[in-house]
Amino acid sequence: MRTFKRGDTVESRFIFIDTNTREPIDVTSPVYDIVHFQSGAKIVDVVSTALTHYGTGEYVSTWIVPGTAAENETYFVTASGIHPVQGTSTEIEDSFIVAPSNAFSNMVVKFTKD
Repeated sequence: MRTFKRGDTVESRFIFIDTNTREPIDVTSPVYDIVHFQSGAKIVDVVSTALTHYGTGEYVSTWIVPGTAAENETYFVTASGIHPVQGTSTEIEDSFIVAPSNAFSNMVVKFTKD
């Protein structure tokens, strides 16, 4: 699972695969939603935002982790689209954790020579 801090730019890539041919397939109405759960309740952070099309079956969502994002929470990015032949909805999920703002502040890179 990936980890990001508030204010980071997050990119999620999704590839829709046809279940019969196992080949990438372009879907109609490709969108993504971002949610997290708080005390068992589903909190919707981003609602049905269009995905960027990169190639056959490949889509990308890019957004910035809000300054109000809950630290140490897992967020779920769900991409969905409609199969062009079957007319059924398809979903793919990505997830990440929002790290505390000071999580990376005490890291020091040290080089040694053997």
